[in-house]
Order: sequence, then structure tokens, then C-alpha cells
Amino acid sequence: MTDLLARPQAPWALRLVPPFPAIAQRILALASQEDVSVSKVFELVKMDPSFSAELLRFANSALFAARREVTSLPHAIMLVGMDRVKTMATFVAVNRMVRACVRMEALRKVWIHSLVTAFIAEEASRVSRFARDSAYTLGLLHNLGTLGMMSAYPAEYSRMLEVSDDFGFDLLQTERDLFEIDHCAAGAYIAQDWDFPDELTAAIACHHDEPVAGELSLDNLLKVSWRLSDALGFAAFSPEKAWSYEVLISFLPNMKSSWLSESAESAQAELNQRLAAAPM
Repeated sequence: MTDLLARPQAPWALRLVPPFPAIAQRILALASQEDVSVSKVFELVKMDPSFSAELLRFANSALFAARREVTSLPHAIMLVGMDRVKTMATFVAVNRMVRACVRMEALRKVWIHSLVTAFIAEEASRVSRFARDSAYTLGLLHNLGTLGMMSAYPAEYSRMLEVSDDFGFDLLQTERDLFEIDHCAAGAYIAQDWDFPDELTAAIACHHDEPVAGELSLDNLLKVSWRLSDALGFAAFSPEKAWSYEVLISFLPNMKSSWLSESAESAQAELNQRLAAAPM
């Protein structure tokens, strides 16, 4: 674990990745404090008009089903809640990183896969009693290295994905051959550079490791969640191993009360609804 978190020299493939926005970092720090007031968060949020707009759009999305339009930031912060404000700060920062090339099919698939993994991780955390915002954020950021390298080198990375899929190459090894770093290590580096928690950084670094049946950890929840996203038809690239939905669900304890446990078809329908409701 210590080796994973030792900060190396910046890899050349990540030198064009933008820094984490200062306003988002301050929002995360403030919203993490106990008993922080809505007014304090509002004073900080309003300093960034684009973040303010994103927060209002999120509050008015179908995810929250507000009875009337939310037009003020304090109301939006109260409606969304502090955990979601932290999630949104992360969402907006990563969205800014990929916005310029999100219309590329390969990047859009990665972004959708990340969102679906976030939805699955959040639901799995609800019944597993992990912090839902931590699980959602981890699901959203598990392919942070892919998003970073693709935003820096969109044409080259997209072409690499095409070739890997066409010829069945090992993705992580191909990334190391061409970019001298794979997306797991790249994501961990970016997360550490952006001062995210060590637990999140370590989970990103090892998310391609095999999941363990019945293990109750945030790492394992992520390993199962992104593979469930693949199994449900939201894969960003060809997986190295095909997992069945039923086997993956059996890895997560206490899922009987979750919509994930009903069937693959109903879970897929639920995720499609959430994608349609999510701010993109």
C-alpha cells in the first residue's frame, strides 16, 4: 500500500492533464467539515459561476424530482445535501477535463461507463453500509487515468483502444507499451496529485485486480461494480475476462433489498433511466 501511494515524478503522458480546480478543492474541504452552514458553502460556490450553474442543473434534474424549479443556490445546496455537493464538485472538475473531447465515441463510452459504475457502487454501498458519496465518487473516478490520458491525447488513445479491441491485446500492457504507464497507475497518480484521500487513490490503483467473493471493503466494491457495468452492456472497452451478472452479484453481500438483485434486465433498465436523468 505504501508503494502505491509514494508520489513518483510526473509521467510524460500526464503532463497535459489540467490541475484540479482550486474552487472545487475548497468546496470539498468545506463541505467535509461537520455542521458547516449552507451560507458558508453558498458564499464559496457562488464564486464559480460555472459550478453554480452545474449545481442548479443537478438539483433540477430528474434524479431529485423537485416539485418546482430550483432557482437559488442556497435552495439547491439544501436540496442536494452536503454529500452531493462534494460529489458535484468532483463531477464538475472531471467533466471540465473531458469536455473538449467528450463527443469522441471512445471517450463518451468511458464517461458513460464511469457514471454507470458510480450508480452501481452507490447502490451497493447503500445495502453494504459504506458511505454512499465515497462509493459514488470512487465509481465515477475509477477510470480517472483513462479520462486523463484520453483528454491529453484523444486521437492517440482512441486509436490504441481500437487496435486493442480489434486484435485482443491486453489493455494495461498496451498502455504501458505506448504511454509508459497504464490507466490504473495513471489514475492513482492524478488522484494523489489532486490531493484525494489515500483510500480512494489506492482503490483506483488496484481496481483491475480480481474481486473477492464476500469481501466487505471499498476496494472490492469497486472491483465488482465496474465489472457489473461491463456485464450490463456499458463496457468502455473489451474486458480481459467475461463475468456473468449472477456471479458478480453473488460477490456482494446483503443485496436482496436492492434493485441490483432483481435481474440483469431490470438493473439495465434502471441504469438507463438514471443516465437519462443525470446531468451530462
